[in-house]
Amino acid sequence: MFNNNKKTLTCALYLGSAVLFSLAADVQADSLRIQWKTNQHFYQRFDQSVTWANAQKNCQALGAHLVTITSEAERGFVYNSLSDGQFWIGGSDAAVEGRFTWVTGEKWVYQYWRDNDGNDYVLSRFNEGWRVASATDTYTYICEWSADNYVGLAVLPDMNNNGSAEIAALYVDYVTTKHTVKIRDPKTETLLSTLTFKNGLVAPQGLVALEDIDGNGVPEIGVLYSEFGQPSVIIKDAKNNKTNLNTIRFLAGGYNPQLITVSPDANNNGASEITVLGIHKTKNTPKAETRDSSTGALLGDTTF
Repeated sequence: MFNNNKKTLTCALYLGSAVLFSLAADVQADSLRIQWKTNQHFYQRFDQSVTWANAQKNCQALGAHLVTITSEAERGFVYNSLSDGQFWIGGSDAAVEGRFTWVTGEKWVYQYWRDNDGNDYVLSRFNEGWRVASATDTYTYICEWSADNYVGLAVLPDMNNNGSAEIAALYVDYVTTKHTVKIRDPKTETLLSTLTFKNGLVAPQGLVALEDIDGNGVPEIGVLYSEFGQPSVIIKDAKNNKTNLNTIRFLAGGYNPQLITVSPDANNNGASEITVLGIHKTKNTPKAETRDSSTGALLGDTTF
């Protein structure tokens, strides 16, 4: 199924060897990740046959989304470099019948229809146009990543004493696979600090700014991950990239992390409190848990 004619492609292979990553034992990549120079996005084919919803879920778990084909040039790149068969793309009118949308919110302008028979989920067939299929149909799929995927933003107290609060942005660089927080002074646009957390294609779920817990007068940054099968927050000093100050486990192993937020000190120990929302892996029910950012002590939980 894989088109081996690469001489005319304006792309770069991201993985230099034949070793492919897997999200789980049954979700294995079937192509190298390839970058399209035009938009700097990365694309990868998965030949497992799944429903549209599961395909999108699998892509999201890797920090990506089902491929969105928004121009003739992008269609040509995807078809010529990744597939000569049929595969799910990230379009659907499941929310409003007849109104197709992309999973990314991009404008639905470019179309390449073969037929539309009233089903909801868009399937692309090589050089034969798009058609729709049902929620229970299963096909292969292609995931798409942006070059830098920004996944969180936080405001920190003034760190350089110029009267302006600082802004921290968390992103995953899909070239290096590094998860990086950059802290800038918005008044001068000066880069004040760069923190690197974990590496990998599975993106963290967000970040928070915390009160100083190591006594050096500098705020801390907490980043939400899934580690060892449960939500975890890794905490670093906003100016010290070398040392992790704390790693706090939230909820239980049955939950996937979804959201993170911070609240003022509630137990009068001078440290902020962190609340993490997780979704149960089998029951699909949400639960929030609050812990002290310094001690990790459980302060409360709420099931929704």
